[in-house]
Amino acid sequence: MIDISLWSFIAVAIVVLLTACTQAVVGFGFALLAVPVMMQIVGLQRAVILASLIGTANNVFQYQDLKHNQDKQQVKRFLLASCVGAPFGLVAFIYANQQVLKILLGIGVLFGVLLLARGRDLTHAHVSLDWSMGVISGFLLTSTSTNGPPLVFAMQARKSDPQVFRSTLNMVFLVSGIYGLVLFAAFGEIALSEIWISLALLPSMIAGVYAGRLIRSRVDPDRFRMLVLILLALAGLSSLYSGLLG
Repeated sequence: MIDISLWSFIAVAIVVLLTACTQAVVGFGFALLAVPVMMQIVGLQRAVILASLIGTANNVFQYQDLKHNQDKQQVKRFLLASCVGAPFGLVAFIYANQQVLKILLGIGVLFGVLLLARGRDLTHAHVSLDWSMGVISGFLLTSTSTNGPPLVFAMQARKSDPQVFRSTLNMVFLVSGIYGLVLFAAFGEIALSEIWISLALLPSMIAGVYAGRLIRSRVDPDRFRMLVLILLALAGLSSLYSGLLG
């Protein structure tokens, strides 16, 4: 059964609509933007679980549209590294101070934005960049559900093509999201009510994806890169705000 008020559900549905649209346009951002807002409505731990459930459903829904342009080697590195980091993130989710995690995430995201905005080109960086960012992403996946920034930093630093960027991230988010949900379920962190809420929110998610696809066709590569930087900056500030004042 859905155990939140009607107004809370409507507010969360609006957040899901907007963030699903954003992710369809730039390839990431669902949990990164949704969690800091939803935590003000339903609490931090429930926001993380809902973002994980709906975000993974979002990636499954978009798989058919985005499966053709993956960088398969990068997908493999990111996923293997995420599997290493995720169990540690789960321990942090259960035991650590979530506000501290949000502050650290915000600082890290803003540092990455600064490097990218200054034009730091890591196109030919060693594959250890992907492995390290993948481990951090896995940790963030199960601790805050906001596992996108390290992967986005690695791909943007390598000047990834927008289509490859979206497709690669979607595949990584899909598989790592399922892995994260299995870990949450195994440790009893997913309530039945949260599954029902997520199912009820699917129409909002689908509407957001279709709206994002319409917008995406009108975004050129330069504007795309600028949108990514703006989105990362907003997410970093949002994470800092929720960590300091949440």
